Amino acid sequence: MADDEPRVVVPLGRLQERRGADRFEMEMPVSLEDGAAGVTRDVSVSGLSFTSRRSYEAGERIQLTVEYLLDGHHYPLRCEATVVRCAACPGGFTVAARLSTAFLE
Repeated sequence: MADDEPRVVVPLGRLQERRGADRFEMEMPVSLEDGAAGVTRDVSVSGLSFTSRRSYEAGERIQLTVEYLLDGHHYPLRCEATVVRCAACPGGFTVAARLSTAFLE
């Protein structure tokens, strides 16, 4: 990148965490295999949380795709995860899930 090219810096807010992996606040579109959609709230190397209009049961296995945007390109990140908890929030539910696998399409 040349020095005169504009740069886009995306600040990542770190959340105070008692778990082993740091979480970062990020809002990215999420689509689930069952047709539901949502937006991530935070992500880490081991899991994520997202909002959804649909409720999920703890222990439920889900497949989802996170639309990651980098340098103007979309990178769909397909993931398998297990729901850890699901709580009501304004407009739907907040779902926390532990990632089993993740890979780029």
